[in-house]
Amino acid sequence: MMELVYPSKEWAEEWCKRLNESKEYNDAGKGWVAPLLFVVTDVPGQVIQSLGLNNVNALAMKLYLNNGQCQGVDFFTDVSKADAPYILEGSYETWKNIISGKLEVVSALLSGNIRLKKGSLFDLARYTSASVIMARISNQINTKFLA
Repeated sequence: MMELVYPSKEWAEEWCKRLNESKEYNDAGKGWVAPLLFVVTDVPGQVIQSLGLNNVNALAMKLYLNNGQCQGVDFFTDVSKADAPYILEGSYETWKNIISGKLEVVSALLSGNIRLKKGSLFDLARYTSASVIMARISNQINTKFLA
């Protein structure tokens, strides 16, 4: 299987596809009906250059989640144009550690490594198991980190 560079639209699309293929996520995500925006800050220069961009240090992926299904993704190179009812923000290094299985997503949120920039923490907490499953599924993607 081909390696997908993180973060990229192709990586986000693969994540969405795998969420849909997971019965475990499909069950755990029932009831969640809002898009999630994942903002990646402090993106290293070599990652930005590999995507053909300049003067950018943050990227974002928006997953359209609805009752245990991912109905599509958007990828933003201009984070100021990205919005969603729930926005989670973390550094490239934090997301890299979650995707590579070195950091638990719940621990990252509780420690402040991931910040809830918009939305209700109470609502997110009701779907803790779905978020853990989402992170575990991201661990399974053949991901290439350029930094």
